[in-house]
Amino acid sequence: MNGQKVVVKRNKPTKEFHEFLLIYVYSLISMILIHPSAPPTFSEIMRNEGRDMRKQLEKIGISTPKLISISDIDLIEEYIEGGNLYVALASGQPAALAFGAGCLTGRLHKAGYAFVDNKAQNYLVRGDSVVRTDLGFIQKSSSHYARSMDIGSFLASVMDLGRYREIEKAFFDGYVSESGCKFSYLSIILRNIISLGFSSDSKMMFKNMVLDATMLIDA
Repeated sequence: MNGQKVVVKRNKPTKEFHEFLLIYVYSLISMILIHPSAPPTFSEIMRNEGRDMRKQLEKIGISTPKLISISDIDLIEEYIEGGNLYVALASGQPAALAFGAGCLTGRLHKAGYAFVDNKAQNYLVRGDSVVRTDLGFIQKSSSHYARSMDIGSFLASVMDLGRYREIEKAFFDGYVSESGCKFSYLSIILRNIISLGFSSDSKMMFKNMVLDATMLIDA
């Protein structure tokens, strides 16, 4: 667009179905685990992708791709060459990138928000730092469940990687450096549940799932 490489995200039926499914699963798991927590509404999802939310995130030190335009039909934002964080970590790039994702997650929690959909694929790599994209599910929430979902969904999204332990530790260190808190036991339970739907390598996922997580958890 005008000589600039961009990303175009269109509102298609498959996108709406994905959003419905995420909202449904989020609510269902919260009820099953006896931590009822309301997800974002459909009206909030598009609004969160707009300029106001990006400005709020910028104020607390969370970088997002530059928004070029947004409408009921599509969203256009800058293209970031480094690709998504999952692919970067899977290809052997430094675990310090996961530390950055942990920092942004802790920073958001400290400001009273939650990402809800916090998988590694929702971070883009720009040089030696990460940028947060796919902002639709962000909500103003300090609930124990919402924060645990952020931690659990990130860890679940990388549980099929052979270097999971290294990535987990880097994310943990980044999170603690910003929030001052360790992970909750609920976040590990959510990690194990969500990873069943994320993993492309079941053998590696189960191998990583049984690793000792006590060092990560608040007593």
